Amino acid sequence: MRLLLEFRYRCRDGIGARMTTTSLDFGGLHTVLDRWPALPLPDNAADGLYERVRQILVSACATSFDKVTPDLAPLLRHLLRRQSLRSGGTAQFRVPAAKPWPTVDVWAKYGINAHSETDTHVLIEARPWAPDWLNLADTPVFEDVFAEQVVRQDWRAAMDPFLGEASGFSSYASPGQREAVRSAFLVPPGETLVVCLPTGSGKSLVAQAPVLVRGFEGGLVLCIVPTTALALDQARQTVRMMASRSRSGERRLLAWHAGLSPEEKREIKLAIREGRQGILYCSPEAATGALLPALYAAAQAGLLDYLIVDEVHLLSQWGDGFRPAFQMIAGVRRGLLRECAGAGFRTILMSATLTTEAVETIDALFGPPATIQMVSSVHIRPEPQYWIERDDDPIAKDRKILEAVRHAPRPLILYVTKRADAAAWHKRLKDLDFQRVEMFHGETPDRHRERIIEDWSKNRIDIIVATSAFGVGIDKSDVRAVIHAAVPETVDRFYQEVGRGGRDGAPSGSMLIYSDADLQVAERIGLPSLISDELGFERWEAMAQSAIPLDPLAMRLKVDLTTVPPRLHQQTDYNTAWNMRTLIMMARAGILELDAEAPDLQPRDETEDDAAFDQRADEYWSDYYMNCVVEVHDGGHRDEATFTTRIQEERSRSYMAADANAALLKALVRGDSEIGTLLQRLYQSYAPGRAVVVSTSCGGCPVHRRLEEKQLSYIAPPAFGVERISIQDISAWENRFPHLSPAFPIVLLLPDPMDSTTVMSVLEEAVSLFNVKEIAVSAQLRSTSPGLALLHRRASGGFLMLQTLDEEPKAPPCYPVARISVLSEGAVPPHLAELARPLHILVGTASISDPWHPGRRLGDVGSNTLTLEQFRSGSRQ
Repeated sequence: MRLLLEFRYRCRDGIGARMTTTSLDFGGLHTVLDRWPALPLPDNAADGLYERVRQILVSACATSFDKVTPDLAPLLRHLLRRQSLRSGGTAQFRVPAAKPWPTVDVWAKYGINAHSETDTHVLIEARPWAPDWLNLADTPVFEDVFAEQVVRQDWRAAMDPFLGEASGFSSYASPGQREAVRSAFLVPPGETLVVCLPTGSGKSLVAQAPVLVRGFEGGLVLCIVPTTALALDQARQTVRMMASRSRSGERRLLAWHAGLSPEEKREIKLAIREGRQGILYCSPEAATGALLPALYAAAQAGLLDYLIVDEVHLLSQWGDGFRPAFQMIAGVRRGLLRECAGAGFRTILMSATLTTEAVETIDALFGPPATIQMVSSVHIRPEPQYWIERDDDPIAKDRKILEAVRHAPRPLILYVTKRADAAAWHKRLKDLDFQRVEMFHGETPDRHRERIIEDWSKNRIDIIVATSAFGVGIDKSDVRAVIHAAVPETVDRFYQEVGRGGRDGAPSGSMLIYSDADLQVAERIGLPSLISDELGFERWEAMAQSAIPLDPLAMRLKVDLTTVPPRLHQQTDYNTAWNMRTLIMMARAGILELDAEAPDLQPRDETEDDAAFDQRADEYWSDYYMNCVVEVHDGGHRDEATFTTRIQEERSRSYMAADANAALLKALVRGDSEIGTLLQRLYQSYAPGRAVVVSTSCGGCPVHRRLEEKQLSYIAPPAFGVERISIQDISAWENRFPHLSPAFPIVLLLPDPMDSTTVMSVLEEAVSLFNVKEIAVSAQLRSTSPGLALLHRRASGGFLMLQTLDEEPKAPPCYPVARISVLSEGAVPPHLAELARPLHILVGTASISDPWHPGRRLGDVGSNTLTLEQFRSGSRQ
């Protein structure tokens, strides 16, 4: 007791003293531990791992050291293995040997060897972890993860200045992200863009880009996300990025969730109606429910710019994770588009993983397919390394999971399927004195979710025990390990959850420890919950009989979701849910389209008091949300044989997809399939207009380890933007130069030698007067002309793409926009001859060779030519 009190006293004095070092790194930590607790701890840590250690050592001053050992030991092991692997030697820390420090046996539980050096100190070193329950080829475990050497290929592309100025970023994460962002601005209003990019490739920037460029004032960007956790995290990121656009001390509410006060919800709705909200993250249930009146008001006022659905692959789920509100978004979207002032808003559907079934579902719900375009640039991520272990003995299985938790790098996510299992594992770890652990599942209160996400981002939590409710899109780049204590119901979900790790490009460990019972649970959950043909027709017939026609042909119907079919006796929430499932299945089968209508709540008049109006409003909204508008496409929808045939086709498709997934899941857990190839098979598609070409890789899996190889070399997937955009207005050019044909490239000849000041003046005029949306220059001109970074300020809408001529052949842009290409001396890029643009101006000197005829010069091209004087005066002479 005396030793512990002395320890606390000295520790308190040390931490309260003036800091003597500026950063806590390996050498600094070695000194602090060696002389513990005499030396103060630095305030600054070299990285997130050292910051975690610093926080724990600070907390050790207020508690028994025994209480921090389960949190501290794995972190010290992580640091020791990282230092050893990077240096090629055996890294050691010198730590006190006496209580309250761990004994030799306690250190060993965490994979750390402690060697007696003196009576007062021991040397600790971390040995590779080689559990005897894994195949010899699969050991040691997590070594590459500890080393933290980046394995992701660097495909960064120069940022377009219009977004670089707004975001502060100097580069896109990849060409795929660049084309997705550009396409988000170019896709025609009223149409849909599907974006498929790997986890960690920056899909969130696609949603944030419009509000980053134009600020909060203007049309709304509504981002629908599957979890409150993601809504809160995305809102936190956006607030940080938009800090310069907000007044000092101003609090921006960018996430809609149950934890908001009534006053805060009213403020958000008012901001949407008045065009002040800018961007809002919410759940599907909110978008199809509480927010609808404000959304319709915004649409009618022309103040709804984008409707964005993240993690859109969830649309294709029929199992226990089925959420009708996700599928109902399609109907709400159609209803909002009908009410829009002008051309309407753009819809963007985003996911890291889109199976063929998911894409087909998108076409069915958000079609017609002719109005949907897709940007995909997919590679199987090289960061995860996979270990798989089966144990049907529950006690032995739990022992292995706990051993993995003790040895795994931090931060760590432990995934389970059931909330009860999450609670059980959270309690078990807490009982074993893991303090920096939190639990997250579907019933975690919103106020706790917000705190957990904040603590997770600030390195205050080392372990999250979670169901699938946690992690989708959460911006935590340095997660080093994901342990599954259960089998996810699909390979897609498994890959999504594994994808929480290694978002910084360094390796992450994935360990699946399961039993046969876990696999059976996964297969049960993965089975589609589909209504039978007979019951489905009964439900539809009952709804159709009582439906209210909304057009003369009775093809657009207002359907009561509380309708009770003949064989049931009373209305229940269960009945309503199955009515919704029936309509959604009919929509996926092409029998009808989901739709919606604008609310029509009459305002309070002078004779109605507040209480009466509130009661009338409550009754109105209760009725409104229990109705659904549909547009029937099959005239035989009330013929049972026709209905059954169409539904059976959709049912067969769903069951075939479930069977294919079950086969992939079994191949995964058996560990006899190379995981990169297995995932490529899941996501690759060759459907016309929806092709997804997947570049495969694998950081390491049981098959590769048996073959003593890895697949870290992978090719860059192709990245192409949309081909159909809003019609380009080039009338200003045609009015000024009617004698020149924009059907062919127009040559603008500058004096020789060409100087950058003249070039910049030409570019400024072309952008501001002639609606040019694309500038292409040499790499040298881009690096030496700072004015290029400001040209977008002269463009309408602030949107201007900046290309580099010598990089274009690797990923030629395909956007049919007005363009100006500045040609430098020497060889002219041959790809210019293949570009099709509504207006393409080639800028160069007369002596530069003609790209279409290398034997002649630009000055010899002919009639489609302008001099600088003619360009500036707008004349032929």
